[in-house]
Amino acid sequence: MIINGITKEYVVAHETGHALGFWHTHQRPDRDRHISINWKNVMEEATASFMPFRSMLQAFGIRQVSPRRVPYDYGSLMHYHAVAHAIKVSDFTIVPKELKYVTTMGTEKMAFLDAKVINDIYCPNACVGRSNLRCMAGGYPDPNNCAVCRCPEGLGGADCSLLQPSPCGGELHATDQWQTLNSPAGKDVQDGSRVRFRLSDGEFPCSYGCQSYVEIKHKLDIRLTGFRSCCYRPKEDTVSESNQVFIIYHPNGRTARFSLRYKRQA
Repeated sequence: MIINGITKEYVVAHETGHALGFWHTHQRPDRDRHISINWKNVMEEATASFMPFRSMLQAFGIRQVSPRRVPYDYGSLMHYHAVAHAIKVSDFTIVPKELKYVTTMGTEKMAFLDAKVINDIYCPNACVGRSNLRCMAGGYPDPNNCAVCRCPEGLGGADCSLLQPSPCGGELHATDQWQTLNSPAGKDVQDGSRVRFRLSDGEFPCSYGCQSYVEIKHKLDIRLTGFRSCCYRPKEDTVSESNQVFIIYHPNGRTARFSLRYKRQA
């Protein structure tokens, strides 16, 4: 139930997602590759919200569903947070296979891929014949202005070929020696190399879904939400899948800081 003036905006957005045809991300048929469900800690009345699509569809006698070919995104607005509907909030109900994404789940804003899928479904031809623009890095023509692309966070320019403009951002180059980035940038190394990095320090208000955070995009597919750190900080090093890592700093008006160590990985 949505009550004017009481219901939070992200709840309205989430429920609107359902109205537009979205199911929960954590109910995708392929979800077992990405998360585990701690059934012992799930409230009985919420069980249906954790069952995979296939089981739900079979229960209703529906044999097939047409999936959108999009990768699993822990940062989708349609993904529950780690302690959603928990019997004991001291324990998880949803555990990501990559634990570094534990506070990414449950975000309160629409992810890039959420918006892209909506546009692909409801206005796929908005810019057909109106622009020859080719969007880079998985971006797509803005249906409200076909002269520019909508870009994954971290990238900008008309065709997503540039870094996103930022008052504190910039481009740093990793070498064979460890370097340190202190609170706020995008960084790359030469082609054929990757970046090894670790969050060595950080201080953010703690919450599942992270309202104030540093986000690190290290996957080959930059459309995906990176892992967001506000409570949990990975102890181990992470190696990027390409020669680029995007560091996105969102203090959101809070007192926050972080420190990241990085070097080139041959």
